[in-house]
Amino acid sequence: MKNIKSLSAEDFLLFQEFLVAETGLYFDNANDHFLREALYERMLAKGYASYLEYYNFLRYHLKGRQELRFLLARITTGETFFFRHSAQFSVLTNDLLPELIRKKMNTPGRSIKIWSAGCSRGNEAYSIAIGLMETLADYRDWAISILGTDINRDVLAAAQEAIYSQRDMGELPPAYVVKYFKEKWGKYTLIPEVKDLVRFEYHNLAGDAFGLDGMRDADIIFCRNVTIYFNHDTTQRLIHNFYDCLGEGGYLLLGHAETLWQIDHAFRTIEYPNTFIYQKLSHAAEPSKDVKPFIDMPTHVAPEPLAGTAATPVEAPAVSAGRADDMSRAAVLVNAEKYDEAAVLLAAMVKKDPLNAQATFFLATVQYKIGKFQEAERLFRQVIYLAPDSALAYFNLGNIYIARHNPAKAALEFGNALRLLEGRPPDESVRFCEDFTSGFLRQACQHHLGSLHRRVS
Repeated sequence: MKNIKSLSAEDFLLFQEFLVAETGLYFDNANDHFLREALYERMLAKGYASYLEYYNFLRYHLKGRQELRFLLARITTGETFFFRHSAQFSVLTNDLLPELIRKKMNTPGRSIKIWSAGCSRGNEAYSIAIGLMETLADYRDWAISILGTDINRDVLAAAQEAIYSQRDMGELPPAYVVKYFKEKWGKYTLIPEVKDLVRFEYHNLAGDAFGLDGMRDADIIFCRNVTIYFNHDTTQRLIHNFYDCLGEGGYLLLGHAETLWQIDHAFRTIEYPNTFIYQKLSHAAEPSKDVKPFIDMPTHVAPEPLAGTAATPVEAPAVSAGRADDMSRAAVLVNAEKYDEAAVLLAAMVKKDPLNAQATFFLATVQYKIGKFQEAERLFRQVIYLAPDSALAYFNLGNIYIARHNPAKAALEFGNALRLLEGRPPDESVRFCEDFTSGFLRQACQHHLGSLHRRVS
């Protein structure tokens, strides 16, 4: 019998085109392993001996739509936890919600509408609800609408159940865990007061109409780490639909590896410490084309052994207590948005130990944050010399060239990052940033390259 594990390029293309047409999901070389594994699993479950048989069932059989649901459940269950990417939730609670409250305090109905698109198991939508409850003491006197939508019906069911594990607690402050959850035998059940603020609905971002209650005239839309699975055309249509759904001056929050560069100029980019967001422009407003990609600074900086140089590898000595303390102080300064002070401390570390790849990397990141692109570029080049396997340094160089409007060089650096990531396990942590995995960084590079190649050509 033919080895059913082998999926020909022709058969893969059939599934790829089918999924793009039905769901908008696009699996390219950077993330095709997710689709291949899911197809193999579902083909075995249905008892087929070839991928073509399974494809014909999926596309033409009366029960094909039901099977598509099972396939989507297998390939769209993403990792999520409460208050993921805390910088954006800090912006939500410290800036966006207070602004909305001030603007709408004396308006009829006093409504706030927020949509979590691609909500998965509800962690994001419930994090929004918790943030709102913490910000707005009299939230019960307001008309609050928090909508969570997803294409995966299984994760929607889990979201409505709202029972989570310790891992799901993510970056929730311990006081919030006690305040908003009931813990029993290692499971955390969300209290009804939070659940009552959120409504979940099935919705296909790539194919369904945008008419659900809670979508139109939204004040804020979260759609994070979703467009990395879409091709350029689908992403562009989606962003245009988000623009139509947002109310005047509404905000769009994307994932930290996603930008609107070469996608849409109908939004104004607003940069905050460690993140940026987009605000809807009126049709009469001048579009902003200066989109700065965000280079993530990890919240927790853990010292690591020294790396050898590219030319002369050296034995990694033990990390001294003093160096670890300096890295901890630098992390505290960065988290407090004291970038200038962090730069001074990190520069002193690099001067004292020029082979310290970690301090050089974070100094480069801080220099980017304060707008010193040329110095950041030089330092990331130094990181690559000290740690030739640092794909994230190449990725950040690509982002610098985007910010400097040099798409050809940006594409080159993203390509360099992809070459380093080839063959690495998708769940492997990326050096210098434990929040990134090799698989996620590959997807981010591919997403940028999709836009950059069109610009260069």
